[in-house]
Amino acid sequence: MSILKSTIEHAIVTGASGFIGRALVHNLVAKGVEVIAVDRNPFLENICHSVLLDITKPNALDHLIKSNTVIFHMAAKASVPKSVASPMDDFHDTCYGFFQVLESARKKNCKVIFPSTASIFDINCELPLTEKSYVKPSSPYGAAKVSGESYCFVYHKCYKTDVRIARMFSVYGLGMNRFVIHDIIRKIQKNSKELVLLGDGEQIRDYLYIDDILNGLEIIACNGVPGEDYNLASGQSVRIIDLARTIASLMGVPDIKISLTGKSFPGDVPKWYGDISKVQSIGFKQNVSLTEALKKTIKWLESNTIGQTI
Repeated sequence: MSILKSTIEHAIVTGASGFIGRALVHNLVAKGVEVIAVDRNPFLENICHSVLLDITKPNALDHLIKSNTVIFHMAAKASVPKSVASPMDDFHDTCYGFFQVLESARKKNCKVIFPSTASIFDINCELPLTEKSYVKPSSPYGAAKVSGESYCFVYHKCYKTDVRIARMFSVYGLGMNRFVIHDIIRKIQKNSKELVLLGDGEQIRDYLYIDDILNGLEIIACNGVPGEDYNLASGQSVRIIDLARTIASLMGVPDIKISLTGKSFPGDVPKWYGDISKVQSIGFKQNVSLTEALKKTIKWLESNTIGQTI
């Protein structure tokens, strides 16, 4: 299938060496967008202009912004357990870093897409989660994202800054090197007889493949409304135990023994899935099914040695 040219002309992708950031850079470049990849770590692919930069420094992005720039702010800490272990680091990189990005966007009058998370919501909220569900985070990671969302709303109201929130739930696919789907696949590769899962297996998640995430981010950037938030998910719930069985079956070991620890980590959210009617109203739809995407992810991980340590 041919890739249609994007209506975005110039983009800055912060956190460009991360899972979603790297994929986003490749996707935008393939669509003819002029992209600047920004990260504290080197962006190794020689496909666009890349800049080594610490975005927590004041005015760090100012010299890179044009009048038609869209900033996809993908730089942040992205681990609930690590945020619990080191809340100060999480605050500095996620909250303070985004504040500096917003300041640059305010001064230069450009658009910002802020990636949030379902971890902002109260664990007792009725499912599916909507954009109006009650906010009460369970971890420093979630709290940092609430802060970012709040500043988005404030900067839009006070300064008319064009900020749009893409509230992502659970992302997976080619290029990932951690999180549940990655870990299940790697564990089965190491031991096809027994699979050990955290928790009771009844945890519920809402998974969206990386290609659909990239499409959703672009749709929000192009069709979304300034100052608005959008759940970016599949809208479908899946139990972790069922997910594990599906993966095991696709890997040819449907009878693998699944052992449950009954324990999780501080800050873990037991159940979430999203109502996506709002993002659907601006043109988003899921194109890759869970089963099809799992097959692609398994194939990629089976041929790739990145992140084999569990």
